[in-house]
Amino acid sequence: MAFRTWVKVAGAAFGAAVLVGAGQLGLAYGLGILSFTRVVDVTARDQWTLQLGWVAWFAMTAAAAGGLAGRARLPRPAGAGTRMIGAIAAGLGAAAIVPLTMQPARGAQIAGVDAVFVIGACAVLGAAAGIFAAYAALGRSVSHLSLITVAAAAWLVALVSVAPALIGGKTLPPVRLGVLDAGFVPDGLIERFALFTMPAIALVSGLLIGLAARRRKLSTTAIALAGLPGPALLTVAYLVAGPGASRFQEVPYWGAMTAAGAGVFGSVLAAVLRRGPVAELPGATPGAAPTPDRPPLPQRDAQPESAIAKAAAGPQAGTAAVRTASGRASVAAHAAVAAQRPEHELKPSDTGVITMPPFDGFTPPAQQQRSHHPAGPDGEIADWVSGLGR
Repeated sequence: MAFRTWVKVAGAAFGAAVLVGAGQLGLAYGLGILSFTRVVDVTARDQWTLQLGWVAWFAMTAAAAGGLAGRARLPRPAGAGTRMIGAIAAGLGAAAIVPLTMQPARGAQIAGVDAVFVIGACAVLGAAAGIFAAYAALGRSVSHLSLITVAAAAWLVALVSVAPALIGGKTLPPVRLGVLDAGFVPDGLIERFALFTMPAIALVSGLLIGLAARRRKLSTTAIALAGLPGPALLTVAYLVAGPGASRFQEVPYWGAMTAAGAGVFGSVLAAVLRRGPVAELPGATPGAAPTPDRPPLPQRDAQPESAIAKAAAGPQAGTAAVRTASGRASVAAHAAVAAQRPEHELKPSDTGVITMPPFDGFTPPAQQQRSHHPAGPDGEIADWVSGLGR
């Protein structure tokens, strides 16, 4: 059964990665985003560098798509080993874009660069990094939502950038990954968009994904890291491509370096936002509401007949009354027996009253003895002692 599960997950991940990688490359070739057959001189080296970023990102998103496909075949009790097998299969499927990029690059002429080797190396690095993206997509958290959201936003920005040129029949400008390079945007704003577009996308997506993780009552750590996977692909893609030789590539490069942090910041905001008041059950201790980190304590039904409950409840009223009545009867019987004795045989304990001299802690003991014990033999104490000797 485990082998069948591995085959299903690995097959779905590999096939989906191959299809998504090839599909993205075909769409990018058709729209003019990628063009490896051009001749690039030294002054336009950044136009070649930006395409390297696209290739690496295509490989990573293809692997992530393979992870999403394998997630549908993943059984619920599957462990980390099964997910890792699916992630490796997705990375191998994403590596299918390596020959699809190296073949067109044979016609490229880049000053001082082996275009075929460089484009193949970027595709391989992207497929290798995509293994981690696929593993995150195969997880039980909301990481796959971050991958889908950021990838959709990046493609939307790219389509908006190429749309004016396609409609008007104009020359398509170089389109950078995660940058709004549309012709209707003034040149002064394009550079600002190049710096802030990717961090803004990462921040908004991180906040939304963090709120989704919070509604699912995930742990605080899972909520705080929910916005990382999608922006991290943008960061890694620009790391693979490099900062370029001018501000044309350098500005979005630094914007991509802050995208991963912006995504985490958005999800952390979702984790620390104040929660609404929790309705507590009657008799519940305030602040003791169960959470995923603190499950509810086990409870047992009330057992009033148990020995502990009877001891805690104390003596019953009827039992106390019987004990009081029996105590009074015994005192009365003892007094009746003592009444039949002669007066000279009575003892203080027979009357139930023992006379004690008053306490005086300020008078010296010698004076107390003289005041309470008369010296004459005719005193009360002497008579009592002499009566005992009769």
